[in-house]
Amino acid sequence: MTDAREFLREELLAVAAIVVPAQRPVVTHDPGPVNPGALFDGRAPATVSSVTVETGNPSSVDPAWAVAAASAALQARGWTTEIAPEEAGHYTVIAHHNGFDVTVHAWTTDWRITFTGQTPSTA
Repeated sequence: MTDAREFLREELLAVAAIVVPAQRPVVTHDPGPVNPGALFDGRAPATVSSVTVETGNPSSVDPAWAVAAASAALQARGWTTEIAPEEAGHYTVIAHHNGFDVTVHAWTTDWRITFTGQTPSTA
C-alpha cells in the first residue's frame, strides 16, 4: 500500500508542477492507508489511500485552461482522462490509471487548483 500511496502522491505533485510551474504544489491531505469498511461492520479487509495536492497562481486565474492543462499532463503520463462539462464555474477532469483515480478541480471564484487521488483498494 505504501508504494501505491507514494506513486499517487508523486504523480499528483508532478502534474500540479506541470500545470503551474511557477508555484510549488503542496500536499494538503495525506492521512495514510485507511479501511473504508471499518465504520460499517469491520469485516472489510481492503485499504485505500487518498492524497490531495493544491497549487495555483493568484495572478492568473483561468480554471478552464488549468483543467485542460491537467488533462494533457495526465494523458502524457499514461492516464485516461475525461473533462466534465463546466457547472456553475466549477471545472473538473477525472483520470484513471491502473486502478488509481484522480479528480482535478478548479473554480472561477478561486485561484487554487485541487488534485485529489485515491489508490486502488488492496486486501
